[in-house]
Amino acid sequence: MRRVIECFAQNLTVRDAAIKTKISEPAIASIYMRVRVKLKTNGLVTFQPDPNSPPAARPAWGPKHRGAPAEHHDLHEIEFLHRVLTAQQYRYVERLSVADPKQWDRVMRLYLSDRKTKRYTFTELIRPGPHELEPQNHRPFDPADIYSKSIILVNERMIDGNAAFFRYLWGLLLKSPLDAGR
Repeated sequence: MRRVIECFAQNLTVRDAAIKTKISEPAIASIYMRVRVKLKTNGLVTFQPDPNSPPAARPAWGPKHRGAPAEHHDLHEIEFLHRVLTAQQYRYVERLSVADPKQWDRVMRLYLSDRKTKRYTFTELIRPGPHELEPQNHRPFDPADIYSKSIILVNERMIDGNAAFFRYLWGLLLKSPLDAGR
């Protein structure tokens, strides 16, 4: 299922997804349609299109869906709107503890790998001790000067639109699985 959802998020056609996953085209088409219905019922953008008003996204969703039956146009519009919204809004934030050696190793791997790409921002969240009255404070991350009780926030600032859409879809489907096939 994960591979099929990755294909959907990459905007692959049913045929291309079937080739990539070695699953039949009708099965892929059914899953794709169920994902679109899930987006309509449980997604970020849920609306009932008014037949008297102009379409929200139809002019932009392009030639790929021109052959879609009229009763499915709203599903394709909602899919398109989700793709746009997740590409613009969905970001990845990790909270990693300095006190945990595995998490600290992850912080350093990300920090060192990011020196050229500048894909992430790093912020140190300083947590007060149990008897300290100071509120939480934050400052830019400096690996040479950290507090042992800190949490490092790793925020992804640039993300591929398809990857963002997949992360959103996968999280949605983990919370609310697809209904069984028709």
